[in-house]
Amino acid sequence: MKTKGLILILTVSLFSSCIVKSLQPFYTKASLKFNEKLLGSWTDNKNGQWTIASVRDEFIKDRKEGIEFSEDDKKAFQNYKDGYIINYVKKDNEAGFIAMPFKIDQQYFLDFIPIEIDDEEINSLAAEHLLKTHSVAKLDFTKDDAVRLSWLSEEKITDLINANRMRLKHERIGPEEILLLSAKSEELYAFLEKYLSSNVEDKWKKSDMLTLVNTNAKP
Repeated sequence: MKTKGLILILTVSLFSSCIVKSLQPFYTKASLKFNEKLLGSWTDNKNGQWTIASVRDEFIKDRKEGIEFSEDDKKAFQNYKDGYIINYVKKDNEAGFIAMPFKIDQQYFLDFIPIEIDDEEINSLAAEHLLKTHSVAKLDFTKDDAVRLSWLSEEKITDLINANRMRLKHERIGPEEILLLSAKSEELYAFLEKYLSSNVEDKWKKSDMLTLVNTNAKP
C-alpha cells in the first residue's frame, strides 16, 4: 500500500513515560469496528497535529489516480482496509501510523503500528534492527466532540506482572529491558476485556493520555 508523505522519525516522542508494545495486534478480526467520527484534522494537548484518513478511501483515491499496486500492496489493503492512516506532526517531525479500530463491548480501542521508517534520517544498519511493534489506546469521544486517547501503560502492566496478576507471554528486550508482549492476538484481546472491567487503580494514566480537538469543528 502506498504511504505517501508518512515518515516515522525516531526522535518523535508522544509521551514522557513508556507505553506497552506487542509483537501481535491487540484486536481480532471479528472485533474490528470503523468509526467515521475519527476522520479529519486534529490538534492534541501537546501541540501535535493529526490527520486521520480512511485506509479504504486512500486506496480508492490512489487507484483512481492510476497508481499501480503490487501484490504486497493488495495484501496489505485486505489486512488494513477497515483502519485509518494517521499522519502525526510535531516540531517539524513527522510520523505515520496505521491504526485499527476495534470494540470491546461498547468501548472503542485503537491498535497503532508505524508504517514507514525513513532510512535517510537514521543509520541504515540501525534501521535493520528496528521492529514495528503494536501499541493500544482506549478511545473515548467526549461530550465536546474531542477525542481522548489513553495508552496502555508499561508501568501498570509491569505492576500486574510482578504481582502475578497477569500471565500474558512477554519478554524483556534490550539494555533498557523494555517490556514486549509476545502473546497471540486472541490472548491480548481477552486480557484487554478483563482489564477493562477490573478494579486496577488508575488503569489509564494521565501521562499516557492525549486529547485531540477537531480543527475543522465550528466554534
